Amino acid sequence: MKTFSLTTIFVVFLLVFSNGIHAQVTTSNLDQIKLMQQAIGTWQGDVGKDTVEVQETQQYGKAFITTVYHIIKGKKSPYYINNYSFDSKEGKFKGFALWPNGDYGTWIGLFTTEKKLSVDLVQDFNPKAVNFKIEIFYETPSKTIWTSFNTDGKKTGENKYNKTK
Repeated sequence: MKTFSLTTIFVVFLLVFSNGIHAQVTTSNLDQIKLMQQAIGTWQGDVGKDTVEVQETQQYGKAFITTVYHIIKGKKSPYYINNYSFDSKEGKFKGFALWPNGDYGTWIGLFTTEKKLSVDLVQDFNPKAVNFKIEIFYETPSKTIWTSFNTDGKKTGENKYNKTK
């Protein structure tokens, strides 16, 4: 009888307190759209020898469009266009980048702090097929640092941009 009582108490304990054992989904209380508005405007940075990258971002309703081009030795060349919006169902931004030669890339990301946008470059919006990662840190309202990482988390590059408009 003693064993039955201890077992019953143990089972009741597990049933009552098992709610705390379930995995919890983390939700961000950051206003993702408002934070993405930091990107609006014209940004530029040196990305290579004799190469300046210019990013022009505008808001399109609740979505965003960024046109990127390179100025190489004074000559302007299109680089890519990036369209992105916030998927409220998944709680993340989803973006589609298109290059002039027809290549494309997709990404998923969100602001993890008010100043840091964390992005996974993925295959066809598959969050499990990450090609590499980028962190965009808004150091000030007019300065950003883009840091890229491989899938192992090793830093592979860094570019700095200044807002010009």
